[in-house]
Amino acid sequence: MNSIEQRLQRAALLASCIDAFGTGSFVSAAAVIFSSYNHVSAGIIGLGLTFSAVSGMIASMPAAYLADRIGGLRVFTYSYLLRAVGMLGWLIISGNAAFLVYMTLFGIIDRSAASLTRGLIIAPLSREQATILLGRMALPTNVGYALGAALSTMMLLIQYGNVIIVAANSLSFVVVVVLYRRALKGCNVTAAKVKRSPLTSWTVFRTALTSRSRSRLIIENFLFSFHRTLLNVYLPLLIIHYAPTDTWQAPAIFVANTVVIALAQGPVNHWATKAHNYALAWRCSGLLQAIAFIAVACIPFLSHDFPFIALVMLLAMLQIIAELLGTAGITMYMALLSRKDYLTTDLSAINLGGQFQNIVGPSLFASTITAANCVLPAAMGIAITLAAALPRKSE
Repeated sequence: MNSIEQRLQRAALLASCIDAFGTGSFVSAAAVIFSSYNHVSAGIIGLGLTFSAVSGMIASMPAAYLADRIGGLRVFTYSYLLRAVGMLGWLIISGNAAFLVYMTLFGIIDRSAASLTRGLIIAPLSREQATILLGRMALPTNVGYALGAALSTMMLLIQYGNVIIVAANSLSFVVVVVLYRRALKGCNVTAAKVKRSPLTSWTVFRTALTSRSRSRLIIENFLFSFHRTLLNVYLPLLIIHYAPTDTWQAPAIFVANTVVIALAQGPVNHWATKAHNYALAWRCSGLLQAIAFIAVACIPFLSHDFPFIALVMLLAMLQIIAELLGTAGITMYMALLSRKDYLTTDLSAINLGGQFQNIVGPSLFASTITAANCVLPAAMGIAITLAAALPRKSE
């Protein structure tokens, strides 16, 4: 391993912790900040999050293509510095209308960061090294989230805690930029040689989305990533609806998920790089999602005497395992199926599936609880099973 690779690995591990610390401090207190300090109503907060997700999804591929065209490190730097400045805007935003506008604009910058960071990590490393490193980053990332949440908890005990929380997140973006720029000094992290014609840009977008292998992975990434909202949205709602005296289990599931992912994601990613283990991991994650959706479809038919907490624990276990396997599989597939010259663009295209799930998932699961709907989750279970069962030519 050369010096640049060693510097990058050290920087990525430290930067992931610092980035997560800033993000965790803000996200864990965001609802309180928006409602108490920005004077936004509860319903508008949910709508703003949706607007942010949609604008971020639309902007992610153009931002990624720009990174391939003018340099990944340069665009990454601009993006994170804009995020740092934009974060400070939450200190002056007030009211529902301003909140919706700002969430939409901030989402354009904020939600494009994941592919830019992956591109910086994957470009200088082998596909196996990158997959292992991205798995190892789970531990410092989750430690950072926990420390950030602890900071926000303490700061909200004082009357002006939002200033420190927002400032911590803003500063974290600047520190991350410094770490990556120092680690990648003297390294060309983009090999793209892209003409400046708009027609060329359209061709890059079209081929990123319509390649048979990548388009299938985009769809699978949508179908196989529902573990996120099933854990964070559906299971808490299920507990509240069927077992209101056991609501303590909702945060307990979150803690269990955080601990398991932090400790196990690195070893699972390392295992996935061997032979075609990543393909097995990806298929198994899909099948676990299918089982979960079939269970969700059956819940409206269960009697109130059914031990729902046991079912909740089973679903939580399935989703935690699905997340471990799915993250390992998608990480390796992203590295393998992304073109060298358009690495960040292809990474962003594949990630569209997960971003779309972030938009669809909360509404899908919320409607399933309130309307006792079984048709949609059953259909999702069948669709995911078919997606996981279909063979690939390369496997």
